Amino acid sequence: MAKGLDKKFGLDGKVAVVTGAGAGIGRAVCLCLAEAGAAVAVQDLNGKSAAAVAKEIQGAGGKAISIVGDASQAKSIDAMYQQAVDELGGLDITVNNAGIYPFTDFLEIDEKELDKVFDLNLRGSFLATQRAGKFMSRAGKGGRIVNVASVQGLRPTAPGVSHYNVTKAGVMMLTKSAALELAPAGIGVNCVAPGVIQTSGTQPLIDTDSLGNPAELVPYGERWGRAEEVADTILFLVSPAASYITGETIIIDGGYLLK
Repeated sequence: MAKGLDKKFGLDGKVAVVTGAGAGIGRAVCLCLAEAGAAVAVQDLNGKSAAAVAKEIQGAGGKAISIVGDASQAKSIDAMYQQAVDELGGLDITVNNAGIYPFTDFLEIDEKELDKVFDLNLRGSFLATQRAGKFMSRAGKGGRIVNVASVQGLRPTAPGVSHYNVTKAGVMMLTKSAALELAPAGIGVNCVAPGVIQTSGTQPLIDTDSLGNPAELVPYGERWGRAEEVADTILFLVSPAASYITGETIIIDGGYLLK
C-alpha cells in the first residue's frame, strides 16, 4: 500500500470489537480490519466459531482474541468491551453485526419469535452502541461505531421477514440518533445496509432460488454480493479516510433497490 493510502486506511494501534463474527459478514470484517492493522476481538455466541476466526487472524500474523457472549444482553456486552480493553488495550472501533432473520409469515409470528428478533437485532445494537459510546467517551480518544442494517429496512422486498425489516429500519435511526449525541465526544457512528450477500446463512436460499435471479434483480454485476465487499466498506467507515462522516447509511446492494 502506498504510504499516503496507508495513513488514510491503516488501523495500526487500533482495537476493534466485532459482534456476530464467527462466520459470514462478521468474519470478513474481522479479517479485513486485522489486515489493516487493528487488534480484533471476535465475538460470537458460538465460541468455537469465534475461536476459529481469531486463530485465522493470528495465523496470518495479526492480533486477535475470541469472546463468547450474547450480543442481546447488556451484561454480556459490557463484559465483551471490558475484555477487549483488558486484553487488547483499548476500544477504538466497534462493529455491531450480530443479527438473525428467521422466515415466518407475518400472521404467524408469535411473541417469542418477535422478542428474539427484536432483542438481538435492535435492542442489542442499541445497547452495544450505547455501551461502546460510554467506553470511548471515558477514554477520551473518540472512536468509530458501525451498525449493520439491511436494504430490507428501507424497502421490504420479500415476505416472511417483517420483524427483521422493522429492526433494521430501527438500526438506521439508532445510527443517526447516536451519531448526533456522541459527536461531541469525537465518536462517529455510521451504518451499512447490505443487499443479498452470499454467506453460509443465505446459501440455502440462493441454492433453491428463493431470493430470485440476481441476473434480473441486480443491475450492477448481476450477482449477489460478497461478504468481503461489505467488509471493505466498513473498513472505509472506521478509517481516517472517513473522519468527516457520521450518521450515514451506505447501501451495498449492486443497485438492487434501483429496480
